[in-house]
Amino acid sequence: MKGNLTTLILVRHGESEWNRAGRIQGQVNSPLTDLGISQAIAIRNYLSGIFINQELKIYTSPLDRAIQTAKIIAQGIDCFGSELIIEERLNDFNLGEISGTFGWDKVAEIFPEQAKLRLQDPMRFHPSGGESGANFDARLRSLLKDLMGDGTLKLMVSHGIVNKFIRGILKNLSGKEMVELGESQNTIYRLEQGEEKEIKIPSTIREKN
Repeated sequence: MKGNLTTLILVRHGESEWNRAGRIQGQVNSPLTDLGISQAIAIRNYLSGIFINQELKIYTSPLDRAIQTAKIIAQGIDCFGSELIIEERLNDFNLGEISGTFGWDKVAEIFPEQAKLRLQDPMRFHPSGGESGANFDARLRSLLKDLMGDGTLKLMVSHGIVNKFIRGILKNLSGKEMVELGESQNTIYRLEQGEEKEIKIPSTIREKN
């Protein structure tokens, strides 16, 4: 995908209670843990020293864990127009009946065909009660198309799979290549003029075992 998207900052929400428990979330709400709050604060502290007196638009997924992360970040950024914009198309993948399962290994036991499609042919991945990979891809392409061309700095707070697909779309990757991209809650991705920069942000407290 080509377009005049000046600078895009992708942030994954901080660790949630279900992340800590090893449960697959999808579009189910789960609040941030103390570590998740610390991760959001660390990202805020990093970004507050970079984006000063600039026009910034902050977009967030409608899920609570993303909104909570985005609010923490927004509190420390001194930019024009940095109010939160809740963007439905940044919502996590709707995993339907898979949501709540304890890990992808368990999914492979219960839903082997869907687990296989998720990794090998993500556009055909379509859990019962959820959305298809093709529809998920289409809504993110629609979002990126709408954001092209205005030249403003954009910060997006969403989810791991959302960030993978956005990065993959901008790199013209296949669905399989998108899901194979790395992603973590303490990493920022800065996309600018076709280039991607990965920035690791250590949290201010240690992760519990």
